Amino acid sequence: MPVETLRKQIQELESDIEGLEEKIRVKASNKATALARMQARIFLERIFAPYIDGVCSAWGVSPEDGLQTLIKEDATFGKIAADNPEALAELTNQPEIKVLFAIASPLRDVSDDWIKEKTDILFEVMVDIRPELARGIADTPGGTEWFYDSLTGLRNILFGKPQLKKEG
Repeated sequence: MPVETLRKQIQELESDIEGLEEKIRVKASNKATALARMQARIFLERIFAPYIDGVCSAWGVSPEDGLQTLIKEDATFGKIAADNPEALAELTNQPEIKVLFAIASPLRDVSDDWIKEKTDILFEVMVDIRPELARGIADTPGGTEWFYDSLTGLRNILFGKPQLKKEG
């Protein structure tokens, strides 16, 4: 077999390998996105939405109105929990909340960067499951930042991530 023919076959094989590697990357990315959407759905359906519903119910306002108030006052879930430790202890000791902790346990170890990277996916899922809340977040100035801060704060509340407090 001439050398030129071998070179051509090697180039074709290398091209095939590159194509397969790209397909593998795309499949891995799609799988990671699907997993992120599933985790986001669990987090939002089982934790975020019920939490906001509970806060707003206690205030006697609709979730939409309460959400706008929370955003405008920069009252993230982490801040609310820090200001109400007794209510937080009562909430976290409820059997149904303990079940939610177990369901959402894969989210225990996600980093703040993971949440930031997946905020778009989290928001897309929020549009699917609670469009009125998603609209409230998107339409209120500072809503997107509040959403991220609340998600990280809620994750910290649920799973005991250490909080760094700045003195002075």
